[in-house]
Amino acid sequence: MTIRIRHCVECPQCGTRYLIGFSPYSNGSYLTPVARLFWDEYSLYCTCKDPAAASRWFMNEMKTCEVSKEAYRRGYGSADEIVAVSQESGAPWVFDASKYLDWKSKG
Repeated sequence: MTIRIRHCVECPQCGTRYLIGFSPYSNGSYLTPVARLFWDEYSLYCTCKDPAAASRWFMNEMKTCEVSKEAYRRGYGSADEIVAVSQESGAPWVFDASKYLDWKSKG
C-alpha cells in the first residue's frame, strides 16, 4: 500500500482538502500564491459556493496529511481520503517508516 504525505489546505465552507501544487483542480477550484514573489501565502478559491468560497492560508497553517491514491490523482478529497497527521505546534515531525514498510528478516 502506498501512502503519500503532502501538505494541504481545507476549505472552511465545505471541508474539502486540497493538495498544494495540484492547482487548478478538476472541480474548478484553485489555489494561488497571493503575490508572485511570495510563496508563503496562498488564496484558495473553492467552488462549493457561487461565487467561489475564498480563504487565505500561510505556509505555517497548512496541514501535513496522509493522502489516498485516488485523492492524490485528483489533487483534492474528503477528510476520509486526506487525513491530517497529528502534530503539536513547533514539534518536529516524526515519520514512523515501520507503519508503511514490510520489514522481513532473512534467516
